[in-house]
Amino acid sequence: MRRTTPALLLALALASAGCPDSLGRRCPSSSLPSGNFDLALSLQHTPDECLVVRTTDGGPLPADGSIVQDQKVQSTLCAGPSDAGTADAGAAVYLVVANSDVIRQSPLDPDGGFSFVSPPLIGAQTLCGCVADVSETISGSLQGGGATGFTLGPDGGLIPQPTGITGAVSQTLVSDAGNCLCNLPCAEHYTLTGTLSR
Repeated sequence: MRRTTPALLLALALASAGCPDSLGRRCPSSSLPSGNFDLALSLQHTPDECLVVRTTDGGPLPADGSIVQDQKVQSTLCAGPSDAGTADAGAAVYLVVANSDVIRQSPLDPDGGFSFVSPPLIGAQTLCGCVADVSETISGSLQGGGATGFTLGPDGGLIPQPTGITGAVSQTLVSDAGNCLCNLPCAEHYTLTGTLSR
């Protein structure tokens, strides 16, 4: 079985490569880096979890049926004015992840809240051995804002610099391709913890 993964799963599964310095250079031009983070994702076993229900060779199924494991990846958080086109559109944060071309964007609440909703990947190759449409949402909160929260610096970047990230990742997979090895439609849910790296 070809083991390729969609969206964030691809970025996280291949997370051993990628240097935080080079990730910071991928921040949008209107933003500045606001910290490098090691992201740890812990898989949550939920009723809608993507599970292997058959194998290509008829061999045994994984013990718990899961198609993915806990994952770790390097990332850089960037911040700047929103690209919504107006000067008062507010602050935006961007998540740049190693081994992914997707730069995720979210409005930033002053208290550090964010929600990255990626455009759906249509017809992505998956671990389920078939193509599927994949939707992803990463939501949570930046840590370290204290009582005053976060503001943009004069040239971009966050003041103060976040000290951590907490949140959740949700991916849904939908396919009518047939012959999938998993119980599609299904989803993967993770808890997310980001630790500041130097």
